[in-house]
Amino acid sequence: MMNSNGFGSNILVLDSKNWDRWSALMKSLFGVEDVMDLVTNGYEDLGANPNEAQRIAFKEAERKDCKALFYIQQNVDAQHFEKIAKA
Repeated sequence: MMNSNGFGSNILVLDSKNWDRWSALMKSLFGVEDVMDLVTNGYEDLGANPNEAQRIAFKEAERKDCKALFYIQQNVDAQHFEKIAKA
């Protein structure tokens, strides 16, 4: 599977022996895909009575969160997937 930048989403599958390499590759991927800030800092809920700009920003944050989660889920083995599937 290719992403918008033309490289495969299955970069390296995390297993019990390759955390350092997997982590470095995922950080690079998150940087290229412009989701590193969200992965590192998260995002806040909308709150009451959001304005249009807040709704748009929230929707974009949700999209980036899903994107990051997709890459993580695509690059872990079955054992690790079970641990993070509902995160």
